[in-house]
Amino acid sequence: MDRLTNTAYWTNLSSYFGRGGKLLFYHGVSDPWFSANDTVNYYERMAADSGGMEMVRETSSRAFLVPGMGHCSSGETLDRFDLLSAVVNWVEDGKAPDQVVATGPAFPGRSRPLCAYPQHAQYKGQGDPESAASFECR
Repeated sequence: MDRLTNTAYWTNLSSYFGRGGKLLFYHGVSDPWFSANDTVNYYERMAADSGGMEMVRETSSRAFLVPGMGHCSSGETLDRFDLLSAVVNWVEDGKAPDQVVATGPAFPGRSRPLCAYPQHAQYKGQGDPESAASFECR
């Protein structure tokens, strides 16, 4: 009975993805209630059960981890980003989001890319260290 009600077991989304469905995840790395590792674990199991990580990332789903962010928002972090436009662009224009730019009131004037898992933002070694343009996803 647990498998009928516990969504952690619902990892085969191939029917949804097979009909063109797109799914974006995000999780604050400093979430005090739910570990970002649990979301990563689910994402990896879901990808494995839905056609493999490479295929799922290419056609159907991306996950974004937000450093310093608590539960859904807040914290000393950059917690303002637009995943709605990212998924709309993927559905309507076929452009999967490799990154989204995050800002936030905790650090006025700073921006950073949130990179699609398993990548992370890394400073290029030149340019304004407060600007997302000076970082790349690796």
